[in-house]
Amino acid sequence: MFYLGNVLKLSLFGSSHGESVGSLVDGFPVGYKIPLDYIQKYMEYRRPGNTIITSQRKEEDVVKIISGMHNGFTDGSPITMIIENKNVISSYYEELKENPRPGHSDYTLYVKYGDFRNYEGGGFLSGRMTAPLVAAGALAKSYLDSLGIKITSYMKSIGEVTCDEIRGDPYNFETRIPDPEKNSLATSLLVDIMKSGDSIGGRIDTIVEGLPPGVGEPFFNSVESEISRAMFSIPAVKAIEFGDGFTLSKMKGSEANDPFTVLDGHILTKTNHNGGILGGMTTGMPVKFSIAVKPTPSIHKKQDTINLISKEKSEITVKGRHDPCVAIRAVPVVECLTAFVLMDLMMMGGFIDRYGNVRGRSLL
Repeated sequence: MFYLGNVLKLSLFGSSHGESVGSLVDGFPVGYKIPLDYIQKYMEYRRPGNTIITSQRKEEDVVKIISGMHNGFTDGSPITMIIENKNVISSYYEELKENPRPGHSDYTLYVKYGDFRNYEGGGFLSGRMTAPLVAAGALAKSYLDSLGIKITSYMKSIGEVTCDEIRGDPYNFETRIPDPEKNSLATSLLVDIMKSGDSIGGRIDTIVEGLPPGVGEPFFNSVESEISRAMFSIPAVKAIEFGDGFTLSKMKGSEANDPFTVLDGHILTKTNHNGGILGGMTTGMPVKFSIAVKPTPSIHKKQDTINLISKEKSEITVKGRHDPCVAIRAVPVVECLTAFVLMDLMMMGGFIDRYGNVRGRSLL
């Protein structure tokens, strides 16, 4: 299966150093005015080269829609979105053809595809492929916005610098940590990390508000399983937890259970340890989850590796332009991809039909 989604489907094409990357979205409701400015705004959030603490690859990342749109509205056919690659320097990767980067997919790409693999820039396993994820996801996010469903992703932590309270729009902070003091601390940390030639990981938290209860299907199409599948499609994501996650394993049932209550005629829960999901379906409480993003494998420190041809020990020092904390630019990817998954589940459950009608149980 080379696509994401059940009713609303997403597939990708292109590679990091090819002519372009892009996405194909099938099943989107017909007659929806495509908000190009909205999509471009999220592309800008993800785009490299915006600050000194992100990759200095300079890409415009302008989205071109070449099918699925007629007079500005979705026409019912698959939506093809293309983003050109304009700032490619493939020479940086020549050494990596035979000497895989530790922690990167160079080795597994070689094992699977051999000498035919596309290795420049990581090929189609590059973080560059998150650009079309954002383009497709932003389209879905704009649709959910119109239904009053709000999705917020932000950097919870970078290294040991942790955000305890959201104090503004994450996109107003270059580290995406929405706290002026913690943003400053994280920026200083990243500058030091860059000077040392190293990288560092981060945690991204997401909150979804306004979802009706009952979204999601039991077992194989649960909210958790569908979101998890999408999140692990983002390069460098290594862990996910919903609600209190692993902390629940240390709690008693009397502590972990969320007691029910009624507010303004709606059944809700007094607490939200389970992250707004029970039995794979939404409860009407905010859906909350966290993901862990590992440090960027491409670092400027000398690393031990093995030459793929000679099978002998070798060393590499990665050249090129790489993020000291790739998690920062993953924030809009997580936010937009979450929207795509939730819109698919809402269509699957009959909350939204093929013609854009919102039906079934009333939205909160």
